Amino acid sequence: MNTVIRATEELAPLFFPPLVWAGIFALGFIALAVVVLANRDVVHRNPRRGANHDAHH
Repeated sequence: MNTVIRATEELAPLFFPPLVWAGIFALGFIALAVVVLANRDVVHRNPRRGANHDAHH
């Protein structure tokens, strides 16, 4: 009985093909990496960061 139900079940179509979804997410991760790397040195330019903070790490 269960195999009959599974055989007649219609799969939901994807909005995009799987490779397009993979490309969208890959571009998103690349964009996030660019933002992180572009702002990497912002903490070093912070005027409130003192020598005491460096001693703790």
